[in-house]
Amino acid sequence: MRISAYYPNFFHDAGIAGAAYHIVKGMQSSDNQIQLMGLGSIPAFNETFYRNAIPRWTESFIYKVLPYKNILNMAEAAYCRTLKQNDIAYLWPGVTLATYNRLKDRGCKIIYEGVNTHEAYSKVILDKAYKQLNLPFTHDVNAEKVIVESAKLELSDYVYSCSPIMTESMLKNGIPEHKILQTSYGLSSQSIIDGVYSKEPAHDRLPTFIFVGSISVRKGVHLLLDYWAKAKLNARLQLVGRIEEAIKPLVEQYLGQHNIEHIPYTNNLASIYKNADVFVLPSLEEGSPLVTYMAFGAGIPLLVSPMGGGGVVTDGVEGIVINPYDADAWVEGLQKLAIDAQLRINLAVKSKVKAPFYLWDALGKRRLQSLTEAMNQR
Repeated sequence: MRISAYYPNFFHDAGIAGAAYHIVKGMQSSDNQIQLMGLGSIPAFNETFYRNAIPRWTESFIYKVLPYKNILNMAEAAYCRTLKQNDIAYLWPGVTLATYNRLKDRGCKIIYEGVNTHEAYSKVILDKAYKQLNLPFTHDVNAEKVIVESAKLELSDYVYSCSPIMTESMLKNGIPEHKILQTSYGLSSQSIIDGVYSKEPAHDRLPTFIFVGSISVRKGVHLLLDYWAKAKLNARLQLVGRIEEAIKPLVEQYLGQHNIEHIPYTNNLASIYKNADVFVLPSLEEGSPLVTYMAFGAGIPLLVSPMGGGGVVTDGVEGIVINPYDADAWVEGLQKLAIDAQLRINLAVKSKVKAPFYLWDALGKRRLQSLTEAMNQR
């Protein structure tokens, strides 16, 4: 079996590009030929299964003289040249519909990597949230994207679905169940921090809650800030990430009050997680967020929405899972986790135990196995 994956992005060891690299690395098998191509990459990404569409020695010249759209077209053409009839094209977000059609006409099978819920499903959720805040719809899900994604899914033979909610969104939008391969995302061994959470309350230290990711409507941060203020906690909330322009005025009203801090950027997320007592993520729309898996690795309890839990957090086991719009339940959950150190410890121990199951190598092998079984059944 020949599988050729492509993600039109620069590869570094974080985010979706990092996930793509580690998943394909984990899928490596002596019985199969499995390759991955990106636009470019950090020098550390130099293993034989990976290739840059734009060679490193040409980058400085090409990025100076060509528009970015032309570079993307060049890269897709380079990727298409690597595929033959009956090969499997494993396509990550950003690949054009034209390439889907080209590869289908060539006789390739196509795997669609689903990072988030179906665009049609996502649009309903985000439109509602922006309307409630009296904001213009500045999110990036529009009618054209819904049409394009639907066309790509129609051309795809298989869809990797990273969470049960994503699967639900696909089924509701007409994707046949036999196409869907249920999976997850994961974490690296470096994200598993030594030791198990055992922080005890101290007179000179407030329990620290962390929110990590885009500080945006989509992630439900406007709800979190409201619930945090209402909970009146003797605790600290750290918002780690860039603030979406549309809600910057709203967020800034809370900063400096109620022990809320903003960390706009850090290249040392490990220290943020290591010093945290609780991870919070009231997302309105997600696939299966990588930051949630990192909370497992750090061995801290989680307070999340079903979307924020990404299908991997079990309510009452590693954390608490609450509908993002259930204000009373969120206030109560925040209060419980701020006050009850033993509850935090009980949840944290289970969180840490779960982390190794989601290591990238093991996840890659499970993905390859599910694909092989699905192809054999066909």
